[in-house]
Amino acid sequence: MYALLAAIPIIMVGVLMIGFMWPAMKAMPVGWISAVIIAAIWWDMPLQWLAGASIGGVIDAFSILIIVFGALLILQLLKASGGVESISYSMANVSPDRRVQALLITFLMGAFFEGAAGFGTPAAVAAPLLVGLGFPPLIAASIALIANSVPVSFGAVGVPIWGGFDPLDGIVSLPVESMGVEIESFRVFLEAVGGYAGILNGAMALFIPLAVVGVMTGIAEGSIMKGLKVWPLAIFTGVIFGLPMVLLANFVGPEVPSLLGALIALPIFIYAVSKGLFIPKDEWDFPDRSKWPDNWEDEVKAEAKVPKRESLKVSPFRAWLPYILIAGILVITRLEVFGLAGLLQKVEIVWENILGTGVSEGISPLYNPGIIPFILVALFIPFLHGTETGEAAHCWKETFRTIGPAAIALFFALGMVYVMMNSDAAAEYTMLEEMAFAAAEIAGGGWHFAAPFVGILGAFISGSNTVSNIMFGAFQFETARAAGVEVIPTLGLQTAGAAGGNMLCIHNVVAAITTVGLIGKEGLVMRKTIVVTIIYALLIAILTTILINTVFAGIF
Repeated sequence: MYALLAAIPIIMVGVLMIGFMWPAMKAMPVGWISAVIIAAIWWDMPLQWLAGASIGGVIDAFSILIIVFGALLILQLLKASGGVESISYSMANVSPDRRVQALLITFLMGAFFEGAAGFGTPAAVAAPLLVGLGFPPLIAASIALIANSVPVSFGAVGVPIWGGFDPLDGIVSLPVESMGVEIESFRVFLEAVGGYAGILNGAMALFIPLAVVGVMTGIAEGSIMKGLKVWPLAIFTGVIFGLPMVLLANFVGPEVPSLLGALIALPIFIYAVSKGLFIPKDEWDFPDRSKWPDNWEDEVKAEAKVPKRESLKVSPFRAWLPYILIAGILVITRLEVFGLAGLLQKVEIVWENILGTGVSEGISPLYNPGIIPFILVALFIPFLHGTETGEAAHCWKETFRTIGPAAIALFFALGMVYVMMNSDAAAEYTMLEEMAFAAAEIAGGGWHFAAPFVGILGAFISGSNTVSNIMFGAFQFETARAAGVEVIPTLGLQTAGAAGGNMLCIHNVVAAITTVGLIGKEGLVMRKTIVVTIIYALLIAILTTILINTVFAGIF
């Protein structure tokens, strides 16, 4: 009974967003209101605690929004200066083979934009670029969405990990035993979760490039075999991105694996292709346009129109330079060897025991990637790219305008979760604990096979890996404890599952098809991605089962 009551806020959000197609900015306030009512009536949660928990959620959301703002501001400035066009130019002239172009633009370039900006940016950038190269819009949108999965757990400089799981700070009892070591700080706990998620997504980096080319030729010719003929290049692509991502996730932190992993992989890929390595002799292209089915394109027509070098406003090097600086600054400020991480973390703005409750929240402004390096680098882009002051000011205004709906959604999403997490102020168990006990009783030790699908559900509902982790991270933690299964792998499965669900979530699908003019064809595109999503979840569940019984046996 209590477990079902506790689930009502999340169920309501799901019904409103999936059944009635409400945007998150409208559905999340309803979720928060329902959580407040249920917590007040059935959990006897005092008004003081309801307000304190909600304020704590808003403060936590503000930390995430600073990063989102900084990432989007960089992108706006690059669009205004011509930097995005130069980046696209540098990607579009590598090979005439459509399979090579797909791997480079959807997987590697998409991973770069995911690590740098996240929040649906990669598919929205990659899909129209592919259409501009002559890809059918249906295929462009489908493969851009499939590729936007592996790097998502570390998107927007790690927001899904250290922003999405930050609400756990109030329920994780430290120290935690993991990998044979006692974890004594919450930051290290999050890094352990990110490290495990890196292993799962890194393994999927061997699968997704194959899925991209397989789905592409499957749609184009009814067979995946022409796509799989480039399997050496697809596997190579996965290795040169996935291996650095895994190492960075485990030895540097969750901020840089996708961003720096892509910056490492891109030049290696381009060099290998230029030398003819792993390239099949038969060059593949789409059928003649006269043979394309009607549903391949609609408002936007595929037309090969690669920009010429002389028409670029900014050189490719200067276009890439802001992101190179961001990656470098992140590494310097995160690696302990440089001694800056501790200094930056010491500057904190904290509200202790909000309204006299036990809820405390704050931000570390200098350690927040949205400020250093994003906003810091953004201040220099107009000088690097010769952008006029008025145009740069317009980019700032546009970013504030764009972030408004995300702000409302995040404020209420985190407010809802914080109320559910702190609902034991006058009760024995929280709302999340009641849900977890019921789930553990149903799934038991097999929870590792359910965990990634919970992550997918959260991403499908909310359109965000970060929000999926916010909504279900604490639930996954409590369920793992109640079921007696490993906590860190469970949370890794949550965020890796949500990363796979990114290719299926409504928001990303709508963003991708809108940019290529396929309005109203969401279902058609989702039918192309759902099978890959399910395989993704099953593979990481199987991999976890193997790892915790072999390599990691007894150390989580």
